[in-house]
Amino acid sequence: MVDKAADEIAAGHKCTPAEVTPYQVAKRLDCEPNGALYAKVRDWRRRRQDEMGLVAIDLPAGAETEFRAMLENLTTEATDHFVRTVRMVGSDLDRTAALRIADAERRRVEAESETAEVLELCQHAELDLGAANTRIGELEEALAQAQRREDMLRGRLEQRDADAAKPGTITETDDVAAADGTAAPSHPDTMDADAPVQQSMPFHEADGASE
Repeated sequence: MVDKAADEIAAGHKCTPAEVTPYQVAKRLDCEPNGALYAKVRDWRRRRQDEMGLVAIDLPAGAETEFRAMLENLTTEATDHFVRTVRMVGSDLDRTAALRIADAERRRVEAESETAEVLELCQHAELDLGAANTRIGELEEALAQAQRREDMLRGRLEQRDADAAKPGTITETDDVAAADGTAAPSHPDTMDADAPVQQSMPFHEADGASE
């Protein structure tokens, strides 16, 4: 019963045994699908597929040879196309690598040139800095010497002012004037009282006249 119902369904729907379902068979038999029905439908499918597999198919004469030749030709063309593609890709890779290497070499040369320029600038800067430090040292030494001279002159000036403020004190200026013989004559009021006084005597001429 299951085989007949399944055959009718396959013929009516013009489908393969694999497309016939147990539900369709149960509906045609007007029964509930159960495990036994499923097992019978699977057994029917297997038997019908085995019967279909045993049917021999007659090939035209030379069909197999033509198919093999076509397949070999396709294989050769596919192989040639694959080889050409690989070679083209390899050539592109080589060209890209060569361009990258050339660009890297150019950038390396530029970097080395820039590095040399920077080093030269640094050397010049170091020389200029050394000369500037030397000049600064010289100026600082000259400033220190000028400061010492200023301090010495300031001290002498202050000492002279202090000595000049004392009464009866001979200043350094008076000593210099005395040494030069340019000292001013002493005032009569300042003469020593104990010093001998020279009096002027009248001069008598030869004829005996006198004053």
